Amino acid sequence: MLFARPYQRPEPSQWPFVASPNVDDRPSGARITCVVMHATEIETLVATIGCFRTRATKVSAHFIVDRDGTVVQMVPVTRRAWHAGRSALEGIAHVNDFSVGIEMVNRGDGRDPYPEAQIEAAASIVRLLRRRYAIPDRRIVSHAHVARPAGRKEDPLGFDMRAFRARCRVSPAR
Repeated sequence: MLFARPYQRPEPSQWPFVASPNVDDRPSGARITCVVMHATEIETLVATIGCFRTRATKVSAHFIVDRDGTVVQMVPVTRRAWHAGRSALEGIAHVNDFSVGIEMVNRGDGRDPYPEAQIEAAASIVRLLRRRYAIPDRRIVSHAHVARPAGRKEDPLGFDMRAFRARCRVSPAR
């Protein structure tokens, strides 16, 4: 069954969990301080899950958000997903070490729209992560922003990161 839960859950989650083999441990002492937004460049949720479950692809993300707002978690946030590749943020290399990767199902051609339900579902994940890990606005970034060398990636092409960051704001803890 595609959305069956594994025997042991590494962390509680409100979303279906489908494990990817493309994962490893974060470096000792690494803290989650960043969220990287992606476009799958794959047409469907099922095809994306298939890709991320294939060891040979050597790619994964913590979450996939479908066009209708369906969310599937594939990697526990406490572990390192393989989503950013060669990357750096604010002079720090290896963004996978300290980030959570969120893939939005989208062709990634700049014309395929991001539906409201998808944007809201992705924003709800980011708000949850921001509350849990105190991630600042400037560290809600696109894959294009962190990929090295600069220009290596464009995703999520056509996605308004500034508006998305504003939508992901959370009230300060009291």
